[in-house]
Amino acid sequence: MKYKWVLFDADDTLWDFSKSARHALAKTIGHFKIKISPDYYDVYMGINKLVWDAYERHEITSAELRTIRFEKFLDALGEYRDPEEMSSYYLLELSKTEFLIKGALPLLEQLKRDGQQLCLITNGLKDVQRPRIENTGFEKYFETIVISDEIGVAKPNASFFEYAFSEIGKPEKEEVIVIGDSLKSDIKGGNGFGLDTCWFNPKKNANLSKIQPTFEIDNLEATKPILYL
Repeated sequence: MKYKWVLFDADDTLWDFSKSARHALAKTIGHFKIKISPDYYDVYMGINKLVWDAYERHEITSAELRTIRFEKFLDALGEYRDPEEMSSYYLLELSKTEFLIKGALPLLEQLKRDGQQLCLITNGLKDVQRPRIENTGFEKYFETIVISDEIGVAKPNASFFEYAFSEIGKPEKEEVIVIGDSLKSDIKGGNGFGLDTCWFNPKKNANLSKIQPTFEIDNLEATKPILYL
């Protein structure tokens, strides 16, 4: 194996977060009997992105993130519900989802079988990620799991990667690669910490930023030529 350690992002890299969020939000909308417009999911995801960006910039806490996005969502819909109750229900439904990105499980199985050391790095919320890790059986593939909500710092902050490095035994940086879908958190964070990075870009979006990954792939199978060099 070319790298001693592979640091995998979770949502939209291994788990299909978009599908999971759509499912959980539909369940939540139905439970609270909210009148919706056809574009309600896009409205929510737009708000969710802005709130998550603020969280990753350390402008708000994870506790604030949970309620702020539903306060803004309800305002956009012109509906009144308790945002804390709505958030709790949504997170519970999200924690039950097991939708995976195509090729994720076979890839993890092969890498584990071939002795590749794996670490899961996620900016997700602990009460969502821990149940999903258990439900999907991911624990057996990863030597360690780092969740921003548990350590108080998120990608791309260097402190997140310092913590992850301490968890995996502080290997040489050239022995580690980060694989993730987010240029702003996974790739920027990995680059800033001096690691090789691989941008998982299944939609083949144009990179209009100044953030340049070491590698770019549009399917998980394409990681193999990189990892098995």
